[in-house]
Amino acid sequence: MKVSFAGLARGAAVVAAASVVSAQAYAQTPEEFYRGKTVQFMVGYPPSGGFDAYTRVAARFIGKHIPGNPTVIVNNMPGASSLQFVRYLHSVAPKDGTQFGMFNRGLMPKSVLEPKEVGVDFTKFTWIGSMNSELAICYTWGTKGIKTLKDLRTKPITLGETSKNSGGYIYTSILRSLSPDNIKPVLGYSTTGHIWLAIERGELDGNCTLISSLESQKPDWMPQNKIDALVQFSETKHPSLPNVPTIFEVLTSENEKKAINFLIASEQIGRPIIGPPGMQADRTAALRKAFLDMMKDPEFDEFAKKLKMDMDPMSGEKAAAIASAIQSTPPEAIEVARKFME
Repeated sequence: MKVSFAGLARGAAVVAAASVVSAQAYAQTPEEFYRGKTVQFMVGYPPSGGFDAYTRVAARFIGKHIPGNPTVIVNNMPGASSLQFVRYLHSVAPKDGTQFGMFNRGLMPKSVLEPKEVGVDFTKFTWIGSMNSELAICYTWGTKGIKTLKDLRTKPITLGETSKNSGGYIYTSILRSLSPDNIKPVLGYSTTGHIWLAIERGELDGNCTLISSLESQKPDWMPQNKIDALVQFSETKHPSLPNVPTIFEVLTSENEKKAINFLIASEQIGRPIIGPPGMQADRTAALRKAFLDMMKDPEFDEFAKKLKMDMDPMSGEKAAAIASAIQSTPPEAIEVARKFME
């Protein structure tokens, strides 16, 4: 193959020019970089449901706290309970801080239980923060006549979930271990909103989900006793559910309790916001600060309260530490957790 010196020179010039542009972009301060940019705040679910709602509220306010005040738009990337988005962020998204977003924290323990299926290590992502901590419950529709865990011994129920990747499926699996013959998960719903509609229509008996989602999107269900909570997944009880047992009151084995702690540890990071691996340190710091400043913004706080959204912010550094703790769970606890998920 014949190569001209002129062609080589032109190629070298192009590479050199690209290197200069890349170096200039890297040398920019966060304010210089973000000024005039459009940032994508992404979410691994379609419009509707809790993750999309929290994403849209955050996207509405975070731009004014990011240096340079970029325009922030929401980009929905649904698929496999946000796993498609997580994989995109891990391997495809630009690492310059212009794309970040929210995913289903239930993928974190699953990445340890089934590393080949999930295919990512959550300690490698850039952790920006979390908007709240969560407490999940399993419940049945009030007309079903299944009001306590004892009722599950004699009455079969169907519980709706999006997929096995969802956080809700973790709780469904734990509950099913208490009465394996009477609890049937029904998978394939695209969002929690579709599950709730199916429950209201009588197509499903119940669901396992987050109290914050119920309070913000179905605010009449709990106060009007439209649902019966069976169990809550926390060491301490929610103020609204003083008579509903925690899963730790139901289980007696210490190994089982350790496994449950592993499975629900990610609830501390209820609405996690991450960026791709390998982001620049100064842009990471800028986004982390912007997130915490947004969470303290009175205008944001007032808006979130109108929507009845629970807020309990966690810094990116602390969220990253919890992700690391989940990743390094002892093997014996993981094996017990696997049995819960069978």
